[in-house]
Parts: sequence; structure tokens; C-alpha cells
Amino acid sequence: MGITLSKGQKVDLTKGNPGLKHVVIGLGWDTNKYDGGFDFDLDTAAFLVGDNGKVTNDLDFVFYNNVNHSSGAVKHLGDNRTGAGDGDDEQIKVDLSLIPSNINKVAFTVTIHEAQDRRQNFGQVSNSYIRVVDVDKNEELINFELG
Repeated sequence: MGITLSKGQKVDLTKGNPGLKHVVIGLGWDTNKYDGGFDFDLDTAAFLVGDNGKVTNDLDFVFYNNVNHSSGAVKHLGDNRTGAGDGDDEQIKVDLSLIPSNINKVAFTVTIHEAQDRRQNFGQVSNSYIRVVDVDKNEELINFELG
């Protein structure tokens, strides 16, 4: 069992896990019980940022419309628009050994697609989480419940 994060908490994955190379960022949620006429479409994204805390160019933003970073280090595995099914609904694969030297950190976000227009928020989503899995050890390192 990994670390369960609380809001605002930050963790350095490589410091506590020497030799960590391959991770998967998994996003999961269940379809809501609220009937507002729209499915809940949660999206995960990765920002590869430099020392200044910003992406160096638009291609350092990996998401459902830009699924592969040019370095091959980060790959978004596709957009699930409903949350249907068990386990992770979206995943991002990261090969830490391929992260370019000008990248200081990789930040991950979760958003609700068209949340404002659809009048949706995370309080209306069931069992939502984002987690980090060490692929080589098949071990969950971090879990953050979004509710």
C-alpha cells in the first residue's frame, strides 16, 4: 500500500524510490448518480515543466489531444468519456529515464471536461482518484481521492 495524499501535499517519487523508472498515472471514477443530462468526463494531463515552473513549449503539455511527448517519456493512453468499467479509466505512462534534462518536474492534473457548461463538480462524482503505480514492481506508490 502506497501513500494516501491529502489536498496540497507534494511527494518526491524518486527520492523515496531509488531506481524508479516506469510509472503509470491512473485516473478512475464511477458514473455519477446525478442526472443532469451529461456523462461526467474526467481528464488527466501531464505538464513537463522547467526550472521556472512552466512548460517550455506547448508540446510539453500531454493530454488526450497531444498523447505523446516528443521525448517518448510521457504517453497518454486515451480518453475515457464516461468512467464506465472497473479500475483506471485513463492512464498516462511515464518513463522517467527519458525525461529531458531541461525538465525539472512532471505535474499531473485532473479536470472535468466542460464542467462549467454542464454545471458539474467533483462533489458529484463517485469513487474518483488519481494514483501512481510503479510498473516494474506492480506496486501502488501514491493514491489521492478526488472527492
